[in-house]
Amino acid sequence: MIVLCQTLERYAIYISDIDLRYNRITDHGAKALANLVGKAPRLLGLNLAGNNIKSEGAQYLAEALKECTNLQMLNLNLNKIKTNGVMMVTELLFTHDKLLSLNLGNNKIDHDGIIGILSVLNSSNFTLEELNIENPVYRTICQSVAIHFGKMF
Repeated sequence: MIVLCQTLERYAIYISDIDLRYNRITDHGAKALANLVGKAPRLLGLNLAGNNIKSEGAQYLAEALKECTNLQMLNLNLNKIKTNGVMMVTELLFTHDKLLSLNLGNNKIDHDGIIGILSVLNSSNFTLEELNIENPVYRTICQSVAIHFGKMF
């Protein structure tokens, strides 16, 4: 990942779509990718489904994606970012008014993460058209109800 990102760095301003799904990318690789993404202002789509990115990697990516205000699609499905990582990514919903699709399914998000996402959608983001939060983690019946309510939206 490091070598690939360093090689592409000089061409970053031309990158509009990155699809690296199912490549076993870890937090270390996510950090290298974040350096590239931060220099890609034309980035429209980032697909990192099915990797091994955890909360730390999600934080690197979320910070870098703040610079990509044209981002329309972000797919982090089937990673391990958990609620902490989701909360960092959710911050993008406050400022990215062109983001249409956000896939955070299968990331072991608990009810706090679901509530965080719904709070942003309820208060400041009205452009998101697609949101996947499949297979969250819940421990009580109240959490189950909150999560199902979130899915309903």
